[in-house]
Amino acid sequence: MIATTQQNMTTELDLGSSDGPPRNWKGIGIAMVVILAVMSLVILSVVILTPDESHLLLRSHLTMEELESDEFKAHDPCAAWLNNNEVALRTREGHVLTFTLKNNLTTTLLDNSSLDLTSAKFQVSADKRFVLLAYNIRPVFSQSFTASYAIYSVANGDLLELSPLERETTELQYASWGPQGNQLAFVFDGDIYYKPNAASNPLRLTSTDEDQKVVNGLSDWTYEEEVLLTYAAHWWSMDGARLAYLRINNSATPVMEIPHFLGGLYPSNMIFPYPKAGSSIPSVSLFVVNLYGPAHTLEMLPPDSLRARENYISMVSWISSTRLSVRWLNRAQNQSVLCVCEATTGACSEKHKMAMDIMQNQRQDVPLFTSDGSMFYTILPAKQGARGEFHHIAGLTVQPATPSVPPRFLTSGSWDVTLLCALDENAGKIYFLSTEESRESRHLYSVDLNGVFQRHCISCDLIDGCGFFKAVFSPNQTHFILYCLGPGIPKVTVHSTRDPSSKY
Repeated sequence: MIATTQQNMTTELDLGSSDGPPRNWKGIGIAMVVILAVMSLVILSVVILTPDESHLLLRSHLTMEELESDEFKAHDPCAAWLNNNEVALRTREGHVLTFTLKNNLTTTLLDNSSLDLTSAKFQVSADKRFVLLAYNIRPVFSQSFTASYAIYSVANGDLLELSPLERETTELQYASWGPQGNQLAFVFDGDIYYKPNAASNPLRLTSTDEDQKVVNGLSDWTYEEEVLLTYAAHWWSMDGARLAYLRINNSATPVMEIPHFLGGLYPSNMIFPYPKAGSSIPSVSLFVVNLYGPAHTLEMLPPDSLRARENYISMVSWISSTRLSVRWLNRAQNQSVLCVCEATTGACSEKHKMAMDIMQNQRQDVPLFTSDGSMFYTILPAKQGARGEFHHIAGLTVQPATPSVPPRFLTSGSWDVTLLCALDENAGKIYFLSTEESRESRHLYSVDLNGVFQRHCISCDLIDGCGFFKAVFSPNQTHFILYCLGPGIPKVTVHSTRDPSSKY
């Protein structure tokens, strides 16, 4: 019986392992064809829709020169005010034009068809008779450069090389027109030269020995990068009769040597004065030279509290044809002294002293003085309750105020005024930049001089894609050049203060 049972189980197992129903080879074939068709369509779509990048492979390695070329930059017209009603600008093709706001008339001063000046810098003289061109520009630091200069005559198209008498052609450190006619000044080998007009011989205003580490009218590395934040360190009076300038002496300043990459296989070494903690800093003096008549130079003396100590000059600005405002800083840069200096005598009187927080970087503030010089407006820290201190516009009298008379603040809030742009006494307004919209923005505002907190945002919703602005006002504050600096595409427009929404 046991043998019979095992035989039956074996028979059943054999039956279970027998072949099943025949496979559907036709269905399997159709499925495979469909899968292959879908995969072919996908591959074909990828091939068709993928752009041809063969031309990109040929230019996959970009050089710094290519990245700095005009092809990768938004066009900057280099707009500048010539007077209350005219703006000088440059087209993308290099033509220099003047634009008259009153009648929307454009005049060509320099036609670039026969000249290659797209990489040159330009300045138009106050009388519009000449254009100063800087070419063969060689950068030094972030803003400084050397260049060859030529004076272009609008009347006949002649070019006159600008150079000292002892040189026919040379590279200059800087050159600029004065505010009247076609007077100009330039700096060569650390000395300032003056030309009463474009055709006259240059007069040497300063004299420095070649062995001395002294520069007149320009910033050294320390002042360009850390103090003034500009290359030029000279300032014309409004009538062009006087020129104020810094004399920076680095004789006792230690030097630094760094590699300078200029496009070659190996860098060249650059040596320049570089003060470190505990070492000597550049000594600085402020002079004013009288340009009309025999040249006469006076030094503007610092206040007594800083005269015997190391100090910086962080701001110089003319108030009138004979008076200028000067800000001195102590070496630690935590004490600021604002003075008004008389250009005719060299005497400087202290008007405002304040403790500074160097991290707030408020030392570049240029105060705005009223026309009679009796009052000025500046940016000062103001407590905003438990929110802490923020920087706002304050009005102060020129006479030294007693501690019991606080400044009168024109703005208030949990945001900072970052720059004073213009004072329009006729309209009773101050124009300024602030972070009121957001910490990442810089919008242009106006505030009423008589009514506290009556603010108006001028640039808000004025240009799409822009939240960071800079403004330069005409001499009579009726118009302003508005620079959109981002985050959208940079652009430059001209507006009227009466109707900012209209653009020229």
